[in-house]
This record gives sequence, structure tokens and C-alpha cells, in this order.
Amino acid sequence: MNEYRLKNYKGSFFICGFMGVGKSTIGKLLAKELALPFRDLDTYIEEKENCQVSEIFQNKGEEYFRAKEWEYLLELTRNFVGVISLGGGALQNQQIVDHLKLHGLLILIDLPLEVIVSRIRKNKKRPIVIDKDGELKTEQKLLNELKVLYSTRLEFYKQAQIKLITNGTEDSKNLIPVLIDKIKKHV
Repeated sequence: MNEYRLKNYKGSFFICGFMGVGKSTIGKLLAKELALPFRDLDTYIEEKENCQVSEIFQNKGEEYFRAKEWEYLLELTRNFVGVISLGGGALQNQQIVDHLKLHGLLILIDLPLEVIVSRIRKNKKRPIVIDKDGELKTEQKLLNELKVLYSTRLEFYKQAQIKLITNGTEDSKNLIPVLIDKIKKHV
């Protein structure tokens, strides 16, 4: 019965979570397993704006980026059904959370902050890892900043209908059957 219910599910799957948790990786794998199309919201924004997310933040500011993020997310929910990986800060308010839950399942990928710090610190393209002098932030400084940022987003993450909690050591491919089982139980 669950197989039938999942095959007849008509909504999208919105993958949310903090930066560095593997939303795009898991989203692509889930889409492949469910034979659905995949979109990464940040990539979609970059295509629409014809520049990198980091450039948008640097040149036009976060407020502009968040407005465009919401605009393009609305566009996707109207014109696309599949798996959509959201940016780490896409869930900015209750209106967005409610909108996504009306159009599909909100799935949280959660990972300990210490693992997230280790992952994102390796990517110097992320503006958050570089200090105002252009130097790599210490692990402790980055952890402290991310704790504050994470706490502002937690109330929205907690509203996901499905939660996949990982420790960061699992192979993402092995998480997909667990996630699909959770989805089947939900729909």
C-alpha cells in the first residue's frame, strides 16, 4: 500500500537544512531513486540572475538575495514538480514554510554543527568562512557564528514533516532507503 501511495504522490519534495548538510547530494540521489526531476534552488537563482550566489550577496546584499530567492521559489513551486534542494537560509519566515508544506513535503537533513564547520571550512568560496581581512576564520570562531545563525533558523527547520538526522559519516547513498521509508510512512 505504501508503494502505491508514494507513486501517486503529486507534490514536490523540498530538501531543507543548514549549509553543508548535503541537501543537494541527498536531493539528487532521492530524485534519481524516485525517478523525478531535480532542481537546486541556489543553482536556479544563479541561472536566473546570471551570476554566483556569493556575487549576489557581495554586490546586491542579502536582502536582495532573499527577495529573489522567494520569487524564484514561488516560480518553481508553480511550474515544477520533483525534488528541490533549498538554500540553507531559504526558510526565512512562516509564510515560506507554510507555502512549501502546501505544495509538498518539507524534508530536513540535520547534522551536528561540528561536522558542518569541518565541511564548510574546507570550501573557501563560502563567504562565511573568511574574515574581514580575507583570512580563514578559526574553527572555534566559525562554530560560534554558525551556532547563532543556526538558532535563528531552527524554529523553521523543526517544522519539516520528515527529519533525516545523520552524523556525517554515512555514505549518502545509504541514507536514501532510510529517507524513502520515512516518506512512505508519511504519505
